[in-house]
Amino acid sequence: MNPHQRKATSGFTLVELLVAAAIGAALIASAVIGFGVISSLPLRQGTVNVSLPSGVIGNFYGTNFASLTLGPNPNYFQAAQARRMKDRLISDVSAASAVFCLGRNVSGSPSLRPADIAVPPNTDFRSHATPSTFRDFLASASGALGAAFPENQDGALLGTTNASIYVVGTLASVSDYTNRLTVLATYEMDFVPSVEPAGGTVASVRRYSGTNTSVPTDYYHVYYPGAANGSDGFRPLAAFFGRTAADEDGDDPFAVAVNQPFTFVWWPDPLLSRLGGGAVPVSSTDTRANYSNMAGRTSLFFVLPTFPSL
Repeated sequence: MNPHQRKATSGFTLVELLVAAAIGAALIASAVIGFGVISSLPLRQGTVNVSLPSGVIGNFYGTNFASLTLGPNPNYFQAAQARRMKDRLISDVSAASAVFCLGRNVSGSPSLRPADIAVPPNTDFRSHATPSTFRDFLASASGALGAAFPENQDGALLGTTNASIYVVGTLASVSDYTNRLTVLATYEMDFVPSVEPAGGTVASVRRYSGTNTSVPTDYYHVYYPGAANGSDGFRPLAAFFGRTAADEDGDDPFAVAVNQPFTFVWWPDPLLSRLGGGAVPVSSTDTRANYSNMAGRTSLFFVLPTFPSL
């Protein structure tokens, strides 16, 4: 045996390490380029400046911008914002004493986002356990709120194109004369026809805190060119299920929440380009039929308990 012969090893040579590093760098660079292409897709396809009716942008976002710059769908950035808002809503609900979703046909504005609500003496909140009775409670506290939200808010919101979710806290003070009910957050969902380009629709979902009712803490918006939110549009935005059926005969068992009232809620999906659907069905005997056309319309569907703290 040659005394100078070295023992064979199983390690990598310098050349092999350099080749492996070059391959890894190429793979990383490809991934970065691919992610950049995906994230900039709306920009590459072209954004558009969308003008809305006078005052709407200021009421929604607290700014004096003349238009919104929006990209086409699927819009991955707006989708990420939407899911962040959904998580924020779930967090708000966990700290609430009650949650109500009310339909409206007027656009959202600061006058519809009270930081607190006056409570008359000797109020029994057990009599305000449904969206309709909560709407009456708002109307008694503010004429503007009563005018914005029509009566008959229970069941599916068939006759309204916009909606507000009130996340209610506790009493701000304990007195027979000065009680006020705090509003932790207000969420607004609006569908507004575009002025320029004409014939489109902007869907906007926003969250306002109880301390700032003019500028949203979170929001996302979606532009649907050439799509009007008409009779076959994106609705109902919500459907309420109470502890008792809407009719005394119990013809609609699917309108009953056996243990705890809850509300189905649908938000527009930035990953989908389709706004319209089948014509909104109307049934007095089957609640399911009233929102059956929402199937497959959005991935942003969730359930809100009416009284999460009980």
